[in-house]
Amino acid sequence: SHSSKTGTARRHEHEGTARPGWAGNHEEEDTMEMSALHPNVTVSGAREAIAFYEAALGAEVVDTITAGDAVIHSDLRLVSPAGTSTFTVAEAFPPDSGAPEPGAPTHASFTVPVEDTDAAYARALAAGASSLAEPSDWFEGFRQAAVRDPFGHRWYFATVAESVTAEDVQRASDAWVAERG
Repeated sequence: SHSSKTGTARRHEHEGTARPGWAGNHEEEDTMEMSALHPNVTVSGAREAIAFYEAALGAEVVDTITAGDAVIHSDLRLVSPAGTSTFTVAEAFPPDSGAPEPGAPTHASFTVPVEDTDAAYARALAAGASSLAEPSDWFEGFRQAAVRDPFGHRWYFATVAESVTAEDVQRASDAWVAERG
């Protein structure tokens, strides 16, 4: 199992022939872990954000890499009914990267498939997220909720029945757009 203490630098040195670790496929203890899509979440307050993602999402810290006091890279693992995903949390380093302003529009959001939308939403709120949309049934078989984390990022929790099709989602989307006018 991979683990490190937040704030402890962990160096991953790969000499030409080493390849990065993929989620669930580790050849050696200190290989990095990455899923097929490995988003980089930039924040102001990386240590606090990592603690939030552990509490709110049940994420597990795989590694943390620091430069001085700043977290410049960390890998977190998130397990959901859809499988295992990984993501990076790092401090913002303007002008190369910037964290969203809490409350301002964001350019991306994250959706986490969950067994229980209501429980996931409550857990995130208890950890310090703010509500964007309370849990509700968008249509039969599709329940979702949305929160904004204290670092400005939007997260959606969705419980979707296996019987839901793309056509079902299109019909619901068309109705939603029509309601907005």
